[in-house]
Amino acid sequence: MIAGVCGGLGEYFGIDSTWIRLAFIFLLPLTYFLPALVYVVCVFSFPEKRNIQETSRYRGRRRLKAKGSKKYY
Repeated sequence: MIAGVCGGLGEYFGIDSTWIRLAFIFLLPLTYFLPALVYVVCVFSFPEKRNIQETSRYRGRRRLKAKGSKKYY
């Protein structure tokens, strides 16, 4: 949630990021806060995920909305 490391790992391995966050919190006091150091290293070494909408060439165009369609985001 801070830098997206757990979310990125969850997406890469195909599991829910909540499990990775819980494992991180559980291992923190048991391993003398080594996961905190690993987290900081991952923040600077993992590539940043780009937003598709920012790089789209259709960014400024309006989309026609079908009558009665709803947005769920």
